[in-house]
Amino acid sequence: MPDIGVLLVEDERLLDRVVADALRTLGLSCDAAQSEDEAIRRLQERHYDLMILDLRLQGGSGITVLQQARRLYPDLPVVLVTAYAITDEVQAALAWGIDALLYKPFDIDTLLATVRALLHRRLRPVPTHAVVRLESSPAAPVVRRGGVLEVGELATLKSEACALVCRVRQLDEGWLSVETERVEPPVRNHWQMEWTGDDALYQFSTRVIEYLPQDYVALWLLRQPTVIRRIQRRRYPRVPVSGRAFVSLTGRLQRATEANLIDLSEAGACVVLLEPPLRGAQAHLEVHAETEAGTITFQREGVVRSIVAFVEGGQPRYRVGLQLERLPARALKQLRQLRRERLIHP
Repeated sequence: MPDIGVLLVEDERLLDRVVADALRTLGLSCDAAQSEDEAIRRLQERHYDLMILDLRLQGGSGITVLQQARRLYPDLPVVLVTAYAITDEVQAALAWGIDALLYKPFDIDTLLATVRALLHRRLRPVPTHAVVRLESSPAAPVVRRGGVLEVGELATLKSEACALVCRVRQLDEGWLSVETERVEPPVRNHWQMEWTGDDALYQFSTRVIEYLPQDYVALWLLRQPTVIRRIQRRRYPRVPVSGRAFVSLTGRLQRATEANLIDLSEAGACVVLLEPPLRGAQAHLEVHAETEAGTITFQREGVVRSIVAFVEGGQPRYRVGLQLERLPARALKQLRQLRRERLIHP
């Protein structure tokens, strides 16, 4: 069960420590390289799951490291960080293939959200045959099939006596393995596994098959569930839509930036921007979306809550989640009608 490994190539000592510590809070092992030669040597010694690469290194070039990485591992996800705008070097990196571009100084939560998104795409788990019970009401539970836990997911292992943060190492149809801090025997046989999914808080009961203590951590083999309970759900579900949005951000010149609209909820929106905003920035949003329920248009004030960087068509893009004031009555009615139509006529 190999670690999910990240190679951080950064010659600024303070920054590499901050990023490495942040990655470890996600349960990711991180190797750091401060030079071109060291980075290439590490790539030759180990197959990593993701690389975070500074474009300019003292006595070397991030482009050379990227070229070597692409020759060794064509599918390796790469997050490029740079303090410079679109330059010839950035264009060269885009040509060699990168998965995300972040400009310094970047928000550490934006980097972590981007890393999670890339690893989620790369490390998809083997589907299980667990039944997920969506408890809309005790009398008439809705049931769907499919696995929810992902390799690399952070969860909580809970008993009556304690709670342990764990990371999913591997899973198959019958068992899963997780890593926690080491605990002293005796170890209880029955536990609750709890984690936050994309739309809700999930929980299931599990039984310990084997407990494997090591020096500072412990590996657990646990039985896969037959029923997964959704004990909380997102207050306002997201509805995929296609349209345009115009975003004006406080602290910038008073101009609206055009964006692609991805989804809406009753108090939020997700858009794709060409430039990264600051997390927590105040924003004004104007939406135009053509849907089966008619044209949804409205204007609302909001706050930038999440940012994920990616590259599409050789150009950097940023998926931005906005928390909005509750939508106007007409837009709410259209959004609810759209949800109804898609449930009745999928």
